[in-house]
Amino acid sequence: MNEKEFRELLIRDELNVSGIANKMYPNNKSAKAYLGSKLANRKTGHSTQKLTETDLTKAWGVLKDLADDINNKAPAK
Repeated sequence: MNEKEFRELLIRDELNVSGIANKMYPNNKSAKAYLGSKLANRKTGHSTQKLTETDLTKAWGVLKDLADDINNKAPAK
């Protein structure tokens, strides 16, 4: 997954960005704001918040876990 694909997934109404952020950054009390800053490329101090490869790897793990859980609960045909 790349940054563009991650951004496209997050704008879907079915997904809760807050829940994804909490799973990506479990030790960060402001996980939603932290992810929001990275998605918005906000300037903080002397730098700009950006999504890193580590962030995208964490995001992939969260989304894969969600997809696997959905697939596991699909009705049997």
